[in-house]
Amino acid sequence: MSHKKSERRGRPSEQEQVARTKYILDYGDIVYHFDHSKNKNGAYLVEIIDHKYDKAEKLFEKLERLQKPTYHENGRKKRITKVDKAKMESTEKAYWTEHYKLFPEDRPKKRGRKKKGTND
Repeated sequence: MSHKKSERRGRPSEQEQVARTKYILDYGDIVYHFDHSKNKNGAYLVEIIDHKYDKAEKLFEKLERLQKPTYHENGRKKRITKVDKAKMESTEKAYWTEHYKLFPEDRPKKRGRKKKGTND
C-alpha cells in the first residue's frame, strides 16, 4: 500500500518561486550560456575551450596589441623605436611558428629553383 505525497508538511513558503531566465553552466572546457529571452529551447551560446590553441591566441593578441599605435597625453602618436620593432618581429615569428605547428597545410609553398645536392 503506497501513499501519495500531495504536499509537504509544515507551513508553506512565503516567497514566490522565481524561475531563472539567464544563467551560465560551466563544465571546465565547455561553457553553456542560457537566456530564455534569446532562445527558449536551449543554450544560445556554447563556448568550447580548446587548450591546444591558447598559445597561438595569446601570441596573436600580443601582436595586435603591439601593432596598435600608442598616444601621448596631448594626443600625438608615439614613435615606434627599434626595440618596439624587434618585439613585433619576434612576436610575429613566434606566432607563425606556433600557427604552422597547428596548421601545417597553411605553410607557404617554397618557390624558386631546387638546390643541387652534393654527389656522394
